[in-house]
Amino acid sequence: MEMAQVAAVLARIEARDTPPEDLKQIVLSLDMAENFRAFGSLCGRECQILKLHHDIEGTDMFPRIEAAGGGMFREVVAKLLSEHEVVHELIIRLGRAADTLAEDPSDANFVQAATTFRKLEQVVRSHFGYEETELTEAIGYYLGSI
Repeated sequence: MEMAQVAAVLARIEARDTPPEDLKQIVLSLDMAENFRAFGSLCGRECQILKLHHDIEGTDMFPRIEAAGGGMFREVVAKLLSEHEVVHELIIRLGRAADTLAEDPSDANFVQAATTFRKLEQVVRSHFGYEETELTEAIGYYLGSI
């Protein structure tokens, strides 16, 4: 939900319907901002949870599904693990872009941060959609209740 809120404000700023200061106001009001203050990083707790989620999948769930399914999920698992790397790289890039924007709030730096955010949002939504489509039944069948 917070990603959608940020995306909506970015779109309004780019359409020149709202001033760039509105982005700061909305970001500071999000749980994400509280996490930033508490954990001292761009993502804070949310990114830590995402990393933990990916670690659990990569070291436990995916290997168990792959083994139980007799290899029929090998390609799906390989794609999802590859996407985990892309998500984490985009998080790092977004952190760098946000730091640069904070140091120099120029239009070019805003565009870079917005572009990186939108790419991350696109990849995360696609990743979770694919994972749910391809593995929901397998998780229930092979792993039971997690």
